[in-house]
Amino acid sequence: MLTTGRAGHHDGKATATSSAAPATLRVDWLNCAGRGLCHELLPELVSLDAWGYPVVAGPVTADLLGPARLAVSACPHSALRLLTGR
Repeated sequence: MLTTGRAGHHDGKATATSSAAPATLRVDWLNCAGRGLCHELLPELVSLDAWGYPVVAGPVTADLLGPARLAVSACPHSALRLLTGR
C-alpha cells in the first residue's frame, strides 16, 4: 500500500533522489538508415560505427535525459526509443 506525503513513506512518485533505474536508448535496426543525427544531437552517449550506424555507450543519465528525448523525437526514421526504468 502506498502512502501519500508522510516522511519516510513512499508516495508512488519518482523524485530526483529516487533510485529508479536509468533510461536506456534502443535502436530499431530495421528502421535505422545510419544518418547520424542521433550522434550530432547526443555525442556524449551515441557514437557512430564505420558504416555510420549508432553505437549507444550506456544508460541515459539524468543530465542527458533532455538531449536524449530530443534525439528520439528528431530521428528522421523513428529508429530510436527511450525506455525508462520502472
